[in-house]
Amino acid sequence: MAAAALMLVAPAAWSLGLGRMQVQSALGESLRAEIEVTSITPEEAANLRVRVAPPESYKAAGVDYNAVLPGTQVEFLRRADGRPYLKLTSERGVQEPFVDVILEINWSTGRLVREYTMLFDPPVTARTPAPAPAPLSGPAMSPATPVPAVPPRAAQSRPVPARAAPAEPTAPREPRTATA
Repeated sequence: MAAAALMLVAPAAWSLGLGRMQVQSALGESLRAEIEVTSITPEEAANLRVRVAPPESYKAAGVDYNAVLPGTQVEFLRRADGRPYLKLTSERGVQEPFVDVILEINWSTGRLVREYTMLFDPPVTARTPAPAPAPLSGPAMSPATPVPAVPPRAAQSRPVPARAAPAEPTAPREPRTATA
């Protein structure tokens, strides 16, 4: 009988549920992350208090207290569709590729302590196009005139005539049409 009574009370005491964390910032940027709240009663939401645990809690848990954590704000918010979530923000830039955060969540009928590990990717930099090469200064050069390649002959050699100066370019020729 006592066990049945305990089971009726336990769901009310533990109805607050937290889901996955989504990190929205990269290395070097200020901290931005969101945690989905999977279940919460109106009473819990009315007096919910969430904060980053103090350094003593990190020491007791054997977890590093990262320099980005002091001053980190945690807000309980609702999306446009009404779904609740926690928003973590900090003005400090994240300098480590991963940061452990311990959250303390308190409400009128309970308390929850939850640890998350945040992973930060390197910042995405926009690739800028390579600068165009500077124009060459000096006399303009005309394109080289192609010379047909003649395969070398093993036993014969002929003298090569001297090359004449390049001729002025002419207009393209009209295409020939076949006549019947």
